Amino acid sequence: MWETLLGGLLAVLGGWGSSYLHIRYARKNKMEEVVAERKVTANAQGYSYMKEIISLFNQENPKVALDKILSHEEWFFNNRLFLPGEFPSKWLSVRNDLRKLVGRQKGNIGTTEELTNIDKQIESTCTEAIMEVYKDMNLKPISVRESNK
Repeated sequence: MWETLLGGLLAVLGGWGSSYLHIRYARKNKMEEVVAERKVTANAQGYSYMKEIISLFNQENPKVALDKILSHEEWFFNNRLFLPGEFPSKWLSVRNDLRKLVGRQKGNIGTTEELTNIDKQIESTCTEAIMEVYKDMNLKPISVRESNK
């Protein structure tokens, strides 16, 4: 009789343990799915925003690009944990360099060479941030070849 009771108790404990582990792994998998979904969304938005900022920077006044990056600050701080590698530091560097450039242009501070160096730094940092997204998503940048005709 003791063997039957012990067998029943072990069966109950085994069933409980199996259920516990199943629930635990299901929660972990669900969490990983949610994080992966947020990462993909954050990468897509970060890529889009950075492309928009560099485009505005190249086509407009740097103040317009600064205003755009500042308008996305809430998005950035809400998603920084899901953004790839060095993207958050690149974002902040671009923002700070844009502030510096706009301030120097506004106050006519700095030589043309210094302003050009800041311009180049902003473009370089934007490109590096975009490459972080490509790297995180395991993608290669699209390269378009021009025909000779």
